Amino acid sequence: MSERNKIVDAIPVMAWSCLPNGSADYFNMHFLAYLGITTEEAVGWKWMSALHPDDAEQLKGIWLELLKSGRRGEAEARLRRSDGEYRWFLFRANPVFAEDGSVVRWYGTNTDIDDRKRAEEELRRTAAFLEQGQRLTQTGSVWWKPSSGQIYWSDGAYRVAGYPVTQKPTVNLILDRCHPEDLPMVREIVNRAIYDGTNMDLEHRLLLPDGEIKYVHVVLQNISSDAADPEFIGAVTDITGRTIADKKLRRSDVLLAEGQRISMTGTFSWKVDSDELAFSDELNRIFGFDPDVVVDFDRIAARVYEEDLELLAKKMAEVRLGGDNPDYDIRLLVDGRIKYVRVVGRIVRHLDGTSECIGAVQDVSAQRLAEQARDRLRSELAQLARVMSLSTVAASIAHEVNQPLAGIITNASTSLRMLAETPPNVSGAIETARRTIRDVNRAADVIVRLRTLFKRGVATIEPLDLNAAAREVIALLTNDMQRSRISLHSEFSGELPLIVGDRVQLQQVVMNLLRNSIDAMAENSPSSRKIVIRTEPEDDGGVQLTVTDTGSGLATPEIERLFDPFHTTKLYGMGIGLSVSRSIVEAHGGRIWAAPVSGGGAMFGFWIPGRDKPNSPSAMKADPP
Repeated sequence: MSERNKIVDAIPVMAWSCLPNGSADYFNMHFLAYLGITTEEAVGWKWMSALHPDDAEQLKGIWLELLKSGRRGEAEARLRRSDGEYRWFLFRANPVFAEDGSVVRWYGTNTDIDDRKRAEEELRRTAAFLEQGQRLTQTGSVWWKPSSGQIYWSDGAYRVAGYPVTQKPTVNLILDRCHPEDLPMVREIVNRAIYDGTNMDLEHRLLLPDGEIKYVHVVLQNISSDAADPEFIGAVTDITGRTIADKKLRRSDVLLAEGQRISMTGTFSWKVDSDELAFSDELNRIFGFDPDVVVDFDRIAARVYEEDLELLAKKMAEVRLGGDNPDYDIRLLVDGRIKYVRVVGRIVRHLDGTSECIGAVQDVSAQRLAEQARDRLRSELAQLARVMSLSTVAASIAHEVNQPLAGIITNASTSLRMLAETPPNVSGAIETARRTIRDVNRAADVIVRLRTLFKRGVATIEPLDLNAAAREVIALLTNDMQRSRISLHSEFSGELPLIVGDRVQLQQVVMNLLRNSIDAMAENSPSSRKIVIRTEPEDDGGVQLTVTDTGSGLATPEIERLFDPFHTTKLYGMGIGLSVSRSIVEAHGGRIWAAPVSGGGAMFGFWIPGRDKPNSPSAMKADPP
């Protein structure tokens, strides 16, 4: 081996030489070792069998062109290593010329560039991915060095800004397209970035030449270690679609919330498999829930009116079995007030096999109360018509009955005078006549005052003993109570002061309370029918009378309406008695009340002021007829 060949073999590259016609006649040891062949197996054109099939034709064409032109040149191609792996090499060829200018030999080298090629390929792929990602996300990259005025925009940044890629980027290009309303804010942030190196993160609008408005999000990060010489890298993103969608969504949310508030309708979601619940703000308001509280079925049940819990449980069971809920109504008890709500639910079955109940709840309290008021008004109007008819009939009866009663009085008086003139013992007849006159006068007086009550005339005011008035009423009802097998106990105070008022009207109140107690015990067993009537003096000088029975009792919601006109708890009642009683008691300056009794039954009572009190009635006048 010549000294020259030893030197070539020592060079850490693959070296070779060729004859003027391109036929290889020498390969150094690096070349042969890489290919894993001998010189005999490589000389001439045989080495080209190690070229990658995709590169062989291209490299051969370049080599023939160099041979023809006699110029130096280079090319890239892949060679198969002895283990079968292909790697990229840079082929360089230089000609050696004779004195006459002809090529006498070619010398060349092959340099392994596989790592560089792979890095370039990865860089190209990364750049392609970045470009595609920026295109899809409508984002562009930005590099900016304020001190030198250098700016780099990616193709995506040009697209976002609406400039051609041939336009040299500057800060003023962006400022020129800032929406006039956003420009002062953007200028201030840019200036802080230039002078203080402050990072930028802002959203603003671009106003394009054709009038289109774009919303962009700009983020720039200062990567310089020198505070006096900031350098920024970052991105600009077109967020127009997202911003418009957000605005539409916010408007939709506002409209939905306002619509729910106006219609008093809330929505809910119930994931049946996990029992996860979600309430809208309006539904939380309807149930009286704090918006931050996690809603569960225990909280819901605590709000549902006790009598409606069974219905709610039934509807929930239907949903768990996969059925929709048609409209149904339940009541809620929120802050001591009853709410009427209408519930609608529909089942949605998801692809993962789970089911969800989507529904709405509407507060229909106002509608229900209006319906109830309408029904009450209809009933009251019907009752009023009957009462008006009754008033006319009663007035007519009173008028007709008074005439024969007056005749009876006249005849009885004449009979008394005639009997008084008869000498024999006629004391018994005289006493009978006197009793007849007394009873007839009382009947006439009641009828007159009944007409006065219907005509709203002037009552008769006089001092009276409430105990005595009550005893007279008891005497009138004794037969009724005996027939009904009712035990009555009188507990009259012996120190009861006199009051002033209309005796007959107050007796009408006592009679109404006693008759109500008699009716209330109609379903009781005879042994449990008991009435206690009690009078007591009050510290304020007034008197109190109460009637307590062991009847069917009072429901709490009914107490507030017991004294309303035409309200009745009796099957065939007209709802007049207690209303009239309240009018009489209040006309006397007193008050009337009712209360349930522990263990069953009810207590009704009234209070009348003493005769010396300022509010004692001296002349109870009602409206003219």
